Amino acid sequence: MKYGGCTAKLRMDRVILEDSFFDETEYLCKIIAYDEEEETLYLVSEEAELTCYSLDGIYECSIEDPKDPVVCKGILKERYWNKAGRVMKFKIQNGFYKKVLN
Repeated sequence: MKYGGCTAKLRMDRVILEDSFFDETEYLCKIIAYDEEEETLYLVSEEAELTCYSLDGIYECSIEDPKDPVVCKGILKERYWNKAGRVMKFKIQNGFYKKVLN
């Protein structure tokens, strides 16, 4: 499964609404599924509560795949609890691009 089990780092890129809170924290997540058709990643928050993640922000998601590290931007469509843990549905915008190593 593509990206399944990979670690991802989520970082807010910008807020959508003018008066929203901009969070500079980088959050560690694990990818539990990738729906290629819908361009959606399903992430489990490894350390933070779901309320830390804003539904009013655009996030950069850095996927730590050893063979193919990539980055994408998108929005969180949903946050919920299930047996996998603290799950977020991340809708990718404009696809993936190669991660530039410093």
